[in-house]
Amino acid sequence: MEKNYPDYDDLREQYEEGNISAVDFVTQQSDELTEDYERYCREKSLDLHSEASAQAFMAYRDELFEESLSNQC
Repeated sequence: MEKNYPDYDDLREQYEEGNISAVDFVTQQSDELTEDYERYCREKSLDLHSEASAQAFMAYRDELFEESLSNQC
């Protein structure tokens, strides 16, 4: 059963203000994103609970997003 997740903008604000960790920011968005993060960490042999791992995952997601935008042009 899917969890009731907070609004993305609220999460982003909490993260930017330093009220939640990068790990919380990633894992509190959706079941799907949490599963993607867990898979990413397994494939890269990273610690799920590490700030550095969560930040690397966010950078990876940003790169994918930028790549998809450039492919649409």
